Amino acid sequence: VDSDEGFVVLDEPEVSKVLKKLAGKEPRVRKYSARFYTSRSQHAENYGVSELQYRPATYEGYLQGLSFYSDSVNKVSYYQFEEEIYTNYPFIESNEPEVEFGKPCEVLALIIDIRGFTLFCEQPNIESPYICGLMSAFYHMVSRSLQRFPPDMTKLLGDGVLAIWKTAPADRELAVNVALEAALSLRNQWKQVRDSPHFSHGAPEALGAGICFGLASHLEIVNDYIGRPINIASRLCGACPGDRVYVDRAVPNIPLHLKKEEYVAHIRPYGRHNIWAFINKDA
Repeated sequence: VDSDEGFVVLDEPEVSKVLKKLAGKEPRVRKYSARFYTSRSQHAENYGVSELQYRPATYEGYLQGLSFYSDSVNKVSYYQFEEEIYTNYPFIESNEPEVEFGKPCEVLALIIDIRGFTLFCEQPNIESPYICGLMSAFYHMVSRSLQRFPPDMTKLLGDGVLAIWKTAPADRELAVNVALEAALSLRNQWKQVRDSPHFSHGAPEALGAGICFGLASHLEIVNDYIGRPINIASRLCGACPGDRVYVDRAVPNIPLHLKKEEYVAHIRPYGRHNIWAFINKDA
């Protein structure tokens, strides 16, 4: 039993003792939890665990009500259990839309994708397991490149990856350095993936990369970010040739030692867009 002041009861198997400790503290309770274990004879490798939780009120994003978890119950059993409840008990459900307005924040957005991925996948000898292997190698390659200062969110976008850093004055430079160094080094790393014996049917040759900085909003319910910097990074990535990295001029703290050129990219729906074009290290 968890209250505003901490645990009222913890790991207590006797209900009578639980009720005694709980007496008079019910208004402060945030969550009741009951955990059940199967015996080893019923569960081959170890104990199975099931847990019922009840929250008297919504708090810290957790909704009021009853929830159930089990590591040994499949989706069909869940459905049958819920169907029994829905059939035999009345429910009052609100039709009001649930609205969460995003929290404004400063972000650095990096998008990297594989050029010509769709055409490559349409080849008759390329099957889905092969594509999954290629994409897992790509995703791990990008994640490793960003691990020195990990993004607050990394999301697979089909044939690309979106990385978002929620930045502040103290860490902007770190985020920019890691994002830019990763984008510039990935061409050589991708060549190593393409040359791997795992990919005997080949792989698309080039990667595109776009980086942008600015204000966006954090949608906490799905840990996602929405805003103009992400849209621009996506457009820059789409316009970027394989031997370049396109960076919006709004990006601060760009390392002076990296070779770059002033460039104007044409991106929809923004039209002419002033950017920095960085040359890939092995280009």
